[in-house]
Amino acid sequence: MDNITNSPNARKVTVLDKGFVQLLDHIGSDQRILDAARVSTGSKSDPKKDRSLIFFLMENKHGTPFEHVVFQFLVKCPIFVARQWLRHRVASYNERSARYRTFKEEFYIPSLEDLPKIFDGSDLEEYEAIMQEEHAFYQRMIEKAKPFKSARKRTREVFRGVLGTSYYTEFYWTLNFRALMNFFELRLGEGAQPEIQRYAQAIKDLVRDIAPLAFEALDQYILKHVETNA
Repeated sequence: MDNITNSPNARKVTVLDKGFVQLLDHIGSDQRILDAARVSTGSKSDPKKDRSLIFFLMENKHGTPFEHVVFQFLVKCPIFVARQWLRHRVASYNERSARYRTFKEEFYIPSLEDLPKIFDGSDLEEYEAIMQEEHAFYQRMIEKAKPFKSARKRTREVFRGVLGTSYYTEFYWTLNFRALMNFFELRLGEGAQPEIQRYAQAIKDLVRDIAPLAFEALDQYILKHVETNA
């Protein structure tokens, strides 16, 4: 990935053919959730009651204590996945810009197993050829503008229009655990596009050990039903 410095300790999972999700940082844990819940009543920490308290919060939809656990991710995904992703507005995003950077010839190619049986290898070959032709034209326009400093930005922002939504983009995503639960409920469930489902599952695998009691409760009260129907 261009121009992005990652922590050597960041955890990363490959998704689709060229994408990934990477956990860059986080704050909080099950203990932060428990402390936030107990401050309202003044009750003292009691490890024997930790699990039952978190399960009570999840079952009864007392969401604010979960907001004190925060995650930051770096995501690389096709643009069409990112546009679904950005519908989750209770989060902070910073995305790669095609106005200021030139996109490489890097796009998502689905596998035959992900497509209806009416399609075959020749259809995917045609798909790839079309994407390559788009990028070749785009790159020619970028090169044409290079000698003219005043034209470069305008060229990028106009001719990016020929690139399909299968091209990969990159963005930083920062959100709290409550917002992440909503993401999981929608993007692991029935009706979610398979590509974004895979990102959601990768994120769940990355972070579940940060707050294992909260994830156990999430599985029991929300995701068990969602994922069963997916």
